[in-house]
Amino acid sequence: MTSKYAAFFHHFTDAVAVLSKEGNVIYINPAFQALLGKNGCDATQRAHFGAIVGMEKNAMEPLLHSVRNGKPAHVEWTIKKADGHLVLVKIVFSPIINEQGEADAVLCVCRDVTKEKKLEQALEEYKQRFQLIAEHSTDYILIFSNRRELLYTPSSHKKANRANRSRSYKDIFQFVHPDDLPNIRRKFDELYRTYDTQIAEFRKRDNEGKWIWMEAQGKAIVNEQNELDYVIVTVKNISERKKYEEKLRQLAYFDSLTGIANRSYFERYLKQLIESQTDFALCYLDFDKFKWINDHFSHQAGDYFLREAVKRVQSVLRKEDFFARIGGDEFVLLLPDMTKEEVTKLADELVQAFHKPFYYEKQLIQSTLSMGIAFFPKDSDRIEQVMKYADQALYNVKKRGKNGYEFYRPTHNRKAIIEQDLPFAILREQFYLCYQPKIKLGSGATMGVETLLRWRHPSLGEIPPFDFIPLAEESGFIFEITLWVLEHACRQVKEWQSRFPELKLAVNLSPFLLNRMELIQHITDILHDTKFVPEYLILEVTESGLMENIETGKHILAELKHIGVQVAIDDFGTGFSSLACIRNLPVSLLKIDRSFIQGIAENSKDATIVDTIIHLAKSLDIQVLAEGVETHQQVVLLQQMDCDFAQGYYFSKSLEAEKLQQWLEEHN
Repeated sequence: MTSKYAAFFHHFTDAVAVLSKEGNVIYINPAFQALLGKNGCDATQRAHFGAIVGMEKNAMEPLLHSVRNGKPAHVEWTIKKADGHLVLVKIVFSPIINEQGEADAVLCVCRDVTKEKKLEQALEEYKQRFQLIAEHSTDYILIFSNRRELLYTPSSHKKANRANRSRSYKDIFQFVHPDDLPNIRRKFDELYRTYDTQIAEFRKRDNEGKWIWMEAQGKAIVNEQNELDYVIVTVKNISERKKYEEKLRQLAYFDSLTGIANRSYFERYLKQLIESQTDFALCYLDFDKFKWINDHFSHQAGDYFLREAVKRVQSVLRKEDFFARIGGDEFVLLLPDMTKEEVTKLADELVQAFHKPFYYEKQLIQSTLSMGIAFFPKDSDRIEQVMKYADQALYNVKKRGKNGYEFYRPTHNRKAIIEQDLPFAILREQFYLCYQPKIKLGSGATMGVETLLRWRHPSLGEIPPFDFIPLAEESGFIFEITLWVLEHACRQVKEWQSRFPELKLAVNLSPFLLNRMELIQHITDILHDTKFVPEYLILEVTESGLMENIETGKHILAELKHIGVQVAIDDFGTGFSSLACIRNLPVSLLKIDRSFIQGIAENSKDATIVDTIIHLAKSLDIQVLAEGVETHQQVVLLQQMDCDFAQGYYFSKSLEAEKLQQWLEEHN
C-alpha cells in the first residue's frame, strides 16, 4: 500500500502524508520530509501524525472524526522542524474513499503559509498606515470604483455627512458651489473616459457655512490590461493660496491707494471691449485743485482726498462701468453701451457730486470735477485717437474754468460750419436759453436769474458760447441775437413773475453793441411788447468791454438808466477800470469775477481784494454780487463781508426753463 502512495505522491511539491483512519502515518512524501527537516523518515513505524507535527490527540481527533464521516477538515498549525525552527502550516485533511464508498484512509496536505501570513500582516499594517495618513491628512482622499461607486471616504467626511448613506459619486458633489458643478462634472467624466489625470478648482462650504476654495486632483489606476481598476481623488484646501493670488492680482491690476483698476487692468479691459465690438464712451476725469490740496495741506490730505473723490465717483456709476487710475492724478471711465443722453445725465451727476466739500481732520477741502468725453467707435475706430479726443475735450473744460464736462467736437471745418449756420440758427430754432438763479445772501431768497444763450447744432452738437459769440460779434449778427435773447427771456421771466413777483432778469450785453444807439429803441419796444417792467431788467456789460467803448458806452448806459433799466458791470476785477471810474457811470451792481471768489477761503490776498471791493462799492451806493460761488465756506465769508448777492454752482447750475421753474418752486 505504501508503494502505491509513493508512486503517486513522490514528486508532489506540496507536503503530503497518508494516514490511517486512526491518524497513524502510512506514508509521507519527500516534500513532507523536507518540511519537517528530516531525511529518510521511516513511515512504516506507523507513528501518530499528531506526534510528528506536535499536535495533541484531543486536537487531532475532531479533525479525523470529520474525515471519517466523509467531510474534509483543515487547520492552521505551527510545527517544529528538526532544527528547532517553527513553521506555520495550513493542513487540509481529506478522506480517501475505497471501492465500497467508505473512507479507507486520510490524505493530509500541508502547505507552508509563513510567507503568506507575513504578507497579510504587512498588508494590514500598510492599510492601517494608509488610514492613519488619510485620516490625519489636511487633504481629502476619495476612492471610486471603475463603476463610479464610492469605495472610501475619510472618517471626517463621513461624520460631516453621516445623514447621507448613499455611496454614489453624485452625492459627493452636493457640497460643491452650483457655479462650479458643471466644470467638476466635466472633469470627472473626462477622467473616466480618457484615464488622464484631471485637476479642478471649486468652492465648497466649510463647517461654518462659508464658501472656501478647494483643489481636486483625480488619477486613474489601471491594471495590466490597461483597464480601469479604480480612481483616486485627492482634495485639498487652497483658500490661503487663493488669498495670495488675489493679493498678487490686486498688486498687478489695482491701484494700492484707491483700490480701483490701474493702467494695466485698464489696457486689458479696453482691449476686451474693442475685441467684443462693444460701443463705449471714454471719459478723462480731473479732480480740480488736487495739486493745490497737496501743497496747501499735506500729501496725507491729498491721499485722503483721492480716496474720497473716488468713492463719490463710484457712488454714481453703474455696475458695468469701469473706473481706473492710470497715473498720479489721471483717472478714466469706460462706459459701455451708453447713449450720449445717458452719458450727459451721468456727467451731470458726477459734477454735482463734487459740489459738496470734503473734510480732512476738521479741515474743509473744496474741489470740483472736470471731465472730457469721446465715443468709440463713433468719434473714431482707433482707440488712440479716441483717447486723444477725450483729453482734448478735458483740456477745453479746464481752459474755460473747470467744474464741468465737454464732449469731443470734430474740429474739421467746424469754424466754417459755425460761421455758415450762425445767421440761420434763430430761424431754424437751434438757440435755446438757460437760467441761473441769483441769491440774496442776507435772506437766502432768489433775487433774480441770469439768462444764458445755448446753441444745439444738428451735426456739431452743443456749441458753447465762447465758440460762436466772438464770430457773431465780428459779423455783426450779435445785434439780432441779443434782441432775440432779450425778447424770449422777458416773456419767460414775466410768466414766472406771476408766482415770484420780485424776480429780476439779467441779460448779457455785448460791448460791440455799446456804439449802436438804435439799441435803446429796440429794448424799449421789447419791454413794451412783453409788458416787462424796466426796473426788473438788468443788462450786464463786461468791465473790459466797457472800457474799450467808454465814451459811447457811457451815453447808452445813461439812456438805459433813463428808461428804468439797471446796469451791472460783469467780471469786475479782470479789466483796467477802477471804482473811481465806475462811480461816474450809471451802474447799480458790480459782479466780482469768479477768479477772486474761488480763492477767498484759502488765499488771504483774494479775500482782502474782495472785501475791499465790496466796501468801496457800498460807499458808492453800488450793490455787489459774487460770481462762481461753489462752497459753503465761500458763502459764509461773503456774508461776513456784507456782500449782497451771489450766484454759482453752490446754489444751482444754469438750467433750462422747465427745470429752473421747478428749482424756484422748491427753493422759495
